[in-house]
Amino acid sequence: MIKSLYLKIVLLFFVAVAIGLGSAIPITVYLFKDQITQSIQYDYAVRNWLISDVFSRLAPTERGLFLKQLSEKQKVSLWVYDRNGLRYAYGSTSKHYLTGEDIRRIQNGAEVVRRTSVLPLPTSLHMGFPLQTADEQLALVIHPEGTNSSLLFMILGVVILIAIAIANTKFILFTSVVVKPLKALTAATRKIAKGDYNIDLQPKSKDELGVLSEQFQHMAHEMSQVEKMRQEFVSNVSHELQTPLASISGFVSILQTNGLDEAEQRRCLNIIRHESMRLSRLSENMLRLATIDSNHHPFHLSLVRLDRQLRSMVVAAEPQWAAKCLNIHLELPKTAIHADEDLLSQVWLNIFSNSIKFTPEDGDISIELQSGNGEIGVVFRDTGIGIAEEDRKRIFERFFKADKSHNREAGGSGLGLAIVKRVVELHGGRVEIDSAAGKGTAVTVFLPAM
Repeated sequence: MIKSLYLKIVLLFFVAVAIGLGSAIPITVYLFKDQITQSIQYDYAVRNWLISDVFSRLAPTERGLFLKQLSEKQKVSLWVYDRNGLRYAYGSTSKHYLTGEDIRRIQNGAEVVRRTSVLPLPTSLHMGFPLQTADEQLALVIHPEGTNSSLLFMILGVVILIAIAIANTKFILFTSVVVKPLKALTAATRKIAKGDYNIDLQPKSKDELGVLSEQFQHMAHEMSQVEKMRQEFVSNVSHELQTPLASISGFVSILQTNGLDEAEQRRCLNIIRHESMRLSRLSENMLRLATIDSNHHPFHLSLVRLDRQLRSMVVAAEPQWAAKCLNIHLELPKTAIHADEDLLSQVWLNIFSNSIKFTPEDGDISIELQSGNGEIGVVFRDTGIGIAEEDRKRIFERFFKADKSHNREAGGSGLGLAIVKRVVELHGGRVEIDSAAGKGTAVTVFLPAM
């Protein structure tokens, strides 16, 4: 199968021209064959009548001169046969187109026609007529000394015109091979412009248009997924904002009632403060993620000591892990990389915070630095509740929460790991998660080594 649209169009053109020429010749023959034959026969019959009328009245000594002059004037070869063979021969033609049997038939009163031509048209006729004199019955043979150029040009012109007409018609029909997928693409773009991404182009060729149709359909599918994600994003944001706002509004209404003691008022205020902080973290994470996605976030590479940064992060989070009596294990050999220190700090904090949230009291969390194969690996392991297999596939989706009840209780928004993945990708790295429900979680961040 031809995979190039250019070659396909060129081939279609030559096929159309070949069909045009192949069809034009028999059509031209059909249109002109009888007309040309009758015209030449009539012309030769007039000459024969002229020769017969004059030849029979001339003296035998004058007949040769007459035929010579007529041959030169009419541009034909004139041969006259008697019962003994050729008597007169004038003109440039030397080849015998009529056989001895043909000559005998002419002398017996018949007319004989032989056709010769490079085309299937009788552009050259060799005709024999009976020629009666007072003494005997002769045979007159008229040979053309050249072709009728005007007739040939006319025939060639007709062939060319018919060929062009047929070739153009066939080419127009053949170009539907190109036009049809273009029309399908045009219709698909109109559907996408209206927000309908459900298109089915079904490309049948492997040329450029086939590849374009396939890629266009893939793009439409991706846009459909993006649109679905956008709708889910809007729905999730609305839900995440609605819940704390509803809680704040409810407790504000309670505070407005009379008869609340001081302890109940403090409880309501603490809940309002807690929900307000949730809203603040949510808006902060959404803004940070949107900034990173837009590539407008300042990205400043510098030499970062990972071991120091991770130790500082653990120390800063001591109130959280100490409150749950967690055991922290560190294996942090001296390691340095080129990275954006502030963005990486957010990555470690998000991962470590999740480990603290989902690890029960007296559990263990370890942080380990590894190196090899041109990469630096930062491994966070915990003995927490783990992640189910079906949830691991979606763990990096925005607003996705593997354990809704625990996440809600801890005030999570489902954006932490999405931020982790995006920041690590900006650094040319990747994130891998190994976890099972009830068996803890290991999160490994791989970054390019120096």
